[in-house]
Amino acid sequence: MNTQLTVERKMTSHGHALVLVVALGIAGPAQGACQGFENLAVPVTTPSEQFLDLGNGTVRHRPTDLVWSRCAVGQTWTGSECSGEPALLDWSDALNTASEADLAGQADWRLPNRNELASIIESRCFEPAINGSIFPDSPAAGFWTSSPAETHSAWQVEFAEGAVFQQLDTQAAAVRLVRGGRM
Repeated sequence: MNTQLTVERKMTSHGHALVLVVALGIAGPAQGACQGFENLAVPVTTPSEQFLDLGNGTVRHRPTDLVWSRCAVGQTWTGSECSGEPALLDWSDALNTASEADLAGQADWRLPNRNELASIIESRCFEPAINGSIFPDSPAAGFWTSSPAETHSAWQVEFAEGAVFQQLDTQAAAVRLVRGGRM
């Protein structure tokens, strides 16, 4: 584990010197639910206990009641991991692919909106910023949402560091399918 120590000297309002030592634990590679790197100073935001494994390559996120595909479009669930490479699609193809998807015996899959997709960001993890126990082999890449933005743009969630941003709709990005929910 790499540990970063920061030492600061400050003066109190009474003129006393105060020395602060702050330790930030940054582990890499991660040992818990993170696939890439883990910042131990950040609390877990999507603990594995929030997800119910439905046994068919999907999980139910209990707080939102959303059902997520464990693998990105283009990958295949093997029973324990996602194999293959995710498909990178422009926004129009992402919307069409999601609406035509038939996965786990269900045909009502869709592209998540930006709030839904952002709800599975794991802030403690980075590269990728997602719970790797629940979403194994997830790329640290941008994923399309169904949320349009300005002209010729749509919202993406970037899972390298968990950022949410607008992207030109002609750019290629990954896709994660969702269904149901109450968000």
